[in-house]
Amino acid sequence: MITDLFRRIIGKKDKFLFRGYQEKMVDFNTIDQETGIYIHIPFCQTLCPYCPYNKVLYDRNKALAYKEALLQELMLYQEYMSSKNITSVYIGGGTPTLLLPELREILAFIRDTYHFQGDIGIEIHPNDASEALFRELETLGIDLISLGVQTFNDQILKQLGRTYCSHDIDQVLAMVKNFHFKCVDVDIMTNLPGQTMEDITYDLQRVYSYKIDQLSIYPLIIFPLTNLGKQIKQKGLRRFSEIQEGKILNLIDTISQQHGYKRSSVWTYGKNQHNRYTSVTRESFIGLGAGATSLFGNYFYLNTFHVDEYIRALQQKRMPINLVNTMNKREKMIFWIFWRCYDGVIDTQRFHQLFDEDIEKEFRLLFGLLKSFRFCNKQGSNYLLTDWGRFAYHYVEKQYSLHYLNHLWAASMQQPWIKEIKL
Repeated sequence: MITDLFRRIIGKKDKFLFRGYQEKMVDFNTIDQETGIYIHIPFCQTLCPYCPYNKVLYDRNKALAYKEALLQELMLYQEYMSSKNITSVYIGGGTPTLLLPELREILAFIRDTYHFQGDIGIEIHPNDASEALFRELETLGIDLISLGVQTFNDQILKQLGRTYCSHDIDQVLAMVKNFHFKCVDVDIMTNLPGQTMEDITYDLQRVYSYKIDQLSIYPLIIFPLTNLGKQIKQKGLRRFSEIQEGKILNLIDTISQQHGYKRSSVWTYGKNQHNRYTSVTRESFIGLGAGATSLFGNYFYLNTFHVDEYIRALQQKRMPINLVNTMNKREKMIFWIFWRCYDGVIDTQRFHQLFDEDIEKEFRLLFGLLKSFRFCNKQGSNYLLTDWGRFAYHYVEKQYSLHYLNHLWAASMQQPWIKEIKL
């Protein structure tokens, strides 16, 4: 198994241990001086069969209680974060814009209570996009938006449970050009059931015709816990092989370069490298909401996925944390390297600054293999992933998602409070 091999290469012998949260298990005073905030809004009008993320059907009364819980969670962190610098706020889901009036209150609280200087990003479902929505987002000071388009193929959109068509997407992409967001990101997925190389080429040509700021394009990972994952197993729906996925990556590179877009991470392409929509590569962040994760100091932890239990915990003024992984130094270094590979750049000087170690000595075998297989090239003090390296990263990430995240998320969706999980 690729995950076992990778463990040997990085020298990680023990399993990743997540323990049920207890009071004083986490030292919140170790939250980094500069940190981001992620807010998870789990509510959706409909539940897409491919989506592995924590979500529930929208209910107005529950949404109002959820907003109060988010404010209470912010108050609990206030004691530890009042002197910290909040560098970004990202709002995901779910469908975050379903709670737009409530988000106005939440963002006002963050601005009034915390030292916030940075960008605010939000995910948008195409069904909700309108001139009124875009105006409201600008009024709220939201700078970065990500539109979950997925594909322009109407038949595949229907199969994915999306309730809009390609014509609706065209209207949204034409409309958003009249506003002044720092970054408009469009999400496109590949390796969708029944999709062809011609479909992917068409999606790329069509989305780039709108001269968007950033494209996020990635292969759909089918999590066994999703309804689509179960359908594919039952019906044997056709998808691309690993070799074909490699060809798709080359196709994306070629077409993106033809339109003047440069790769800014494994899955993103943009023209402006400064204003990027990226919610997953922060070195430190606090996650708010049901199922949100946090990373700082020695800790990586998850809130309970169950919305009712999340609300109940905060009504009792308790942290809604479910599982905690307390990392040792080596695990922290591994985690850092993994996400720098997502960026496509491993900064050896930054590694030394953070860990007071020489990355090439600490991970001699890993970097020896990366160079031997031409997965990366060294430029100055940085290692840059090659095209082959990015494909290898995608493969490793997919295996970890299927073997670890799927198990962790499935268990978290079944039980609100878990005593222990080993991965």
